[in-house]
Amino acid sequence: MIEMILKRAGTGVLIVLFATTSIFFLAHGIGDPAVATLGPNASPARLQGFREQHGLDQPLLTRYGSYVGAAATGDLGRSFRDGQPVASVIATRLPRTLLLMSMAMSLQLLIGLTLGILAALRRNTWFDTGFMGVAFLGISVPTFVSGPIFLMVFAFLLGWFPIGGYGVSPLDHVGHALLPALTMAIVGASMDARIMRSEMIDTLGADYVRTAKAKGLSPARVVLAHAARNALLPIVTLIGLQLPNLVAGAIITETIFAWPGMGRLVIESITSLDIPVILGVVVVTAVAVQLGNGFADVAVALLDPRVRRGR
Repeated sequence: MIEMILKRAGTGVLIVLFATTSIFFLAHGIGDPAVATLGPNASPARLQGFREQHGLDQPLLTRYGSYVGAAATGDLGRSFRDGQPVASVIATRLPRTLLLMSMAMSLQLLIGLTLGILAALRRNTWFDTGFMGVAFLGISVPTFVSGPIFLMVFAFLLGWFPIGGYGVSPLDHVGHALLPALTMAIVGASMDARIMRSEMIDTLGADYVRTAKAKGLSPARVVLAHAARNALLPIVTLIGLQLPNLVAGAIITETIFAWPGMGRLVIESITSLDIPVILGVVVVTAVAVQLGNGFADVAVALLDPRVRRGR
């Protein structure tokens, strides 16, 4: 178990380093941050002063080495736009995105697992057939299509949800996050439901489930304590794989619903070529995804003794 965690941590560090390196060289090759920040009408003297102030006049490899060394100590630099520490900017936006993603993941699991179990228990009925069609539609429709539709129907026309924004109080934050979280959860819930249905059908026919029924256990206990627990293994693995999709969905969803989180921050930073903020978001996101995948691997090992024994 410990060996698996150490290997997973080493792989995660390499992935974070690779992502940071790729974005660093890509960001420095698509434009001049001095022109993007000061504008095309800025004088050559101002542009040169900006480059010297932020070290942009140094060789690219020198800048890369300086950035990696500073990032390893937690220093992500300062924003080109307002001079604020990147760590402070991210610390303001990150909790908002975490709230949105945690609500999306909760809705995804609640909807997907519940409907997947019900579809398996009602296999080959109208409910099962209709739900599989709806799940296929949910997987097929991307967030940038479903988001504007949900916003128009449920916020503008019906008025069930706020139109956008973040709100003022903590309760407001949750209320404003419901619709964008639901938008992010649709695709994942549809995938989870289809997989849960398939796994439950296989599990319900297993010998240990028939034994549990023969012992006289209640149907609810047989389904939840025996069948569903073992059917969850691929779902737990899938959660780790879905984290990058949630991050990508947050970028689109936060833009659609005017949610002031990391997604909007990265769009604003790319537009203004604010390289320190772009890199800071990449580093934090890559670390968060690797931690999430690591927790998913540990959860699978805790659920399945064969994984703990290295089989």
